[in-house]
Amino acid sequence: MSMSLHSNRLSQSANLGYLFHAALVLLLLSASAGNAQTESALTLRGGATPPDGEVIECSVEGVTVTSPVIGSVIVGWDRVRSVSGEHADEAGAFAETADLAWRAVSRLQRGDIPAAEPIFEGLFVTYRDRTGPTAAAVCGGLLRCRLERGAHTLAIDAWLSWMHASSVDAGPVWYESSADISAPGLLTDPETGLLPELPPIWLDLPAVRVFGDTPSPAATFGDRERALSDLYRHAARAQRGAREPMPRLTNPDPAVRLVWDIVAAQSRSAPERATGRKAVEFRLRKEPVGWLDAWLRTARGRSLLLEEEADQRQRGVIELLRVRIMHERDSAYLAGLALADAAVALRSLGDEAAATLLYRELRDLFPDHPATGWDPIMLWDDSPSARMERRNHSESHTRIPDRHSTQARAVARMESRKPHG
Repeated sequence: MSMSLHSNRLSQSANLGYLFHAALVLLLLSASAGNAQTESALTLRGGATPPDGEVIECSVEGVTVTSPVIGSVIVGWDRVRSVSGEHADEAGAFAETADLAWRAVSRLQRGDIPAAEPIFEGLFVTYRDRTGPTAAAVCGGLLRCRLERGAHTLAIDAWLSWMHASSVDAGPVWYESSADISAPGLLTDPETGLLPELPPIWLDLPAVRVFGDTPSPAATFGDRERALSDLYRHAARAQRGAREPMPRLTNPDPAVRLVWDIVAAQSRSAPERATGRKAVEFRLRKEPVGWLDAWLRTARGRSLLLEEEADQRQRGVIELLRVRIMHERDSAYLAGLALADAAVALRSLGDEAAATLLYRELRDLFPDHPATGWDPIMLWDDSPSARMERRNHSESHTRIPDRHSTQARAVARMESRKPHG
């Protein structure tokens, strides 16, 4: 009997131990589940791996994640599918923004500009003066859309907003931002941050007049963005004959200095023009290539066209035709603009044959160029009777020397070749 009692006590003790162990396991599981519910989990679009760390904030800039290893990073809303747990309600306030930004970027990446641009336009109202990855994706995406359809004046403010959003003072680093895809980051000049597709060189068009008179949105931006905005708008106003003095050059930034030189070279003021052209010619002696050569040569050619002497203006025509010959592929906008400027200049110099040849080439090779809407080109009468009347008029006035006319025609003949031929 004693042995049986001892066995029963052992059995009861084992059962109590088992029950205690089971209760402890359930308690730990419950605590773990509770913790899992309070911690936030970040899920990215396309099954991408989120950064390691803890979600600490959801704001208009994006989702901030931090860890002892990576520090703090911001994930743009265009990358975020969902945030669960403690910060789920915070993220919910930006769910519509995240969906719109993702759809806009996705459409841009597959080339659907007409569908992407209206979404970017709506988001731009919120993000045009902000920093961070979401702002960079929105401003950069809108910039790409506007450039694709040739809206150069509208592209300026999107570009300046993108520069501001991408500035080094934008806070924590970004995590694999889609701004690298939606914005033309790889197309900007690495030394200056300038965009080759947006030279500070305009024609007197209605859109350019509106741009020049529109207040700059760069008041809340950095010094570089404000200075560039002032220079681009000054250049636009100068095209309609405004003679306001050049903005003071107080910013040592290389981009600002380059743009100032190019804008000054096209000034209506002879002293400013001489200063700018001298700086441009100094830069050309360093033998730049690609877009920079196109910018500088166009500025030099247009600068010479503003001089009174016929031989100076003729040199300007030759410089512009070099731009047309050398830069059709890497600077199509400036190649077409140079062709239009050269045609109008040759007509004013009395070389009707060469002028007409260049006018026809502009119409044939650059039919969608903004220059075709410029009054001197749009109102160009190329009928036989008009050509005869202009020829009789020009013959009654002093013609430019034959050597210049021959040189212009020689360059024009070179120009008449079709591209890629």
